[in-house]
Amino acid sequence: MLCLIMRRGPTPGAIFELDADEVSIGRGVKNHIVIHDNEVSREHCRLVRLLEGYELHDLQSSNGTFVNGQRVITTWMLTPGTLIELGDSITLEYTQYDPKEKEVMSSVDAQTAARLFNPSAMHGLMMTMGPAVGYLFELNKPVIKIGRDLSNDFVIQDPEVSRFHARLLRTPKGYSLEDLNSTNGTALNAKLVKTIQPLQPNDVIKLGSMVQLQFIFQDKTVTDKLDPTRPRKPDAARGQDETLDNIFANKHRNSEFAVKQTTRLGTGVEPGALVDTIFVSYGRKDWEGIVVPMMLSMQSGGLLAWVDQYLAQGSKDWMAAVELALAECWLMVLIWSKEAAASNYVRIQYRYFLQREKPLVILACDDTPIPQELARARCVYYDDKKIGNFHKIIYEIINYRRQRGII
Repeated sequence: MLCLIMRRGPTPGAIFELDADEVSIGRGVKNHIVIHDNEVSREHCRLVRLLEGYELHDLQSSNGTFVNGQRVITTWMLTPGTLIELGDSITLEYTQYDPKEKEVMSSVDAQTAARLFNPSAMHGLMMTMGPAVGYLFELNKPVIKIGRDLSNDFVIQDPEVSRFHARLLRTPKGYSLEDLNSTNGTALNAKLVKTIQPLQPNDVIKLGSMVQLQFIFQDKTVTDKLDPTRPRKPDAARGQDETLDNIFANKHRNSEFAVKQTTRLGTGVEPGALVDTIFVSYGRKDWEGIVVPMMLSMQSGGLLAWVDQYLAQGSKDWMAAVELALAECWLMVLIWSKEAAASNYVRIQYRYFLQREKPLVILACDDTPIPQELARARCVYYDDKKIGNFHKIIYEIINYRRQRGII
């Protein structure tokens, strides 16, 4: 069954089942879904069932209805995973409804819920074998879906992983594992999962024969090194010689980066102008096919992004602009491809963010291996459904904005 889940608003986590042909949303008490918020109009929007899904209609709301950051002028056909925003303070996710999700949450009393949501406690899945070894996915929802399809919570792009492979259910006693009739099976500690199985710290989950995950429970007050929202620092063994700071300072070692002064053409940016902006790092051959449509999607979603395309790479103006952008931009989107992997400039840029523990999101565009030093960064895998890819990137950015208290 389809549903709306409130991701931001007066009742975060609330699930609204969609089972009527028309579902009205607004502040007025006569609506099917009533949301008490000043940003929401009395009659804000309506969902109308069409075939297997719903179409969204804005009802001339005062503060607007937005889908993945784009304002709905007339109607919008929804797809699972879509984010719907009502004004500036309400975010709803349109997705498939799992009745077990509500059952699980209704069985949790206030004391248990406080323990499960204790900010010092963290449950996670660490990939120990597969396409992103070392990556840690934090478990922070009642139901976590795992599979190859992009609508899953934990997306794993491996041919042996089914589109919807397995799921984790949170109960008062912790998380349990369930196989979703996957083609290649789910194993827990080398035993095939046929019924729902409770998980214990350090349990090993195997999806098919090529992907292995370890179930982890950590107290964040003891260590932060497994926090998936914080990119890992490069190992000390790598040293500092490839960081931008050192390249900027070491004028004798690398004359190309030696001069910070600009020419009369200038950098096109002023100090302080990029504080709320996203740095996009990429190989220049990926500009037209991937970066441009992604930038347009981000801009439609109200996100500010900076790219260096307008400057000659390696020039004095480019160097000064990149230095300013790296220092001021709060998040990086890294377009990872064969071209990016071969670029020393790209490597220098993402290492600058890693060393300063600034958030970084990867759009993996081909099968080029992702370096181990990037294993803890959020990653979206690119495929032919370009809009879906860019919506995933926007969703990750919105999550980071929420962590910063921006939305």
